[in-house]
Amino acid sequence: METQNNKVVSIEVRRAKNGDTDAFCNLIRINKMSMYRVAKSILSKEEDVEDAVSEAILKAYKNISSLRNEAYFKTWLIRIVINESNNIYKKRNREIAMDKEHFINMEHRDSYKDFSLYDAINSLEDDLKITTLLYYFEDLKYKDIAKVLNVKEGTIKSRLSRAKEKLHNILKEELHG
Repeated sequence: METQNNKVVSIEVRRAKNGDTDAFCNLIRINKMSMYRVAKSILSKEEDVEDAVSEAILKAYKNISSLRNEAYFKTWLIRIVINESNNIYKKRNREIAMDKEHFINMEHRDSYKDFSLYDAINSLEDDLKITTLLYYFEDLKYKDIAKVLNVKEGTIKSRLSRAKEKLHNILKEELHG
């Protein structure tokens, strides 16, 4: 079944590269949840997520002819989403002019016991969070994640190992108090 889907996607990518806007729209529909999840893992505000996804779609549409290998369309698209999300994240951080010292003692950890896996993943450092999301939720292979994040495959494996350990500890702590 997966091979059949890959063939359909490759055909749609070829059509999109030849200027078929319907094919491009189909590719975006196929990948819209992946794009949203990736952007949401980096950005917290819904309007920022929407902006990142919209900008990524626009850039992908303008640059699809530069995609060399149709099989890597999703990897290429996710890389664009990550770049756009990071750009917005950096821009928002530059806009914050408040002194962070005011917030040092304001951190509060909710002791509510229904701590979901999603919340646990969101509590990870950014590099572990995005790696975990791409591997477990987007089903990308190590080599594809390494390509998207521009790091070595071994780095992906160690990040996933550290993320699993941290998630285990977070969820164990939440379960056992």
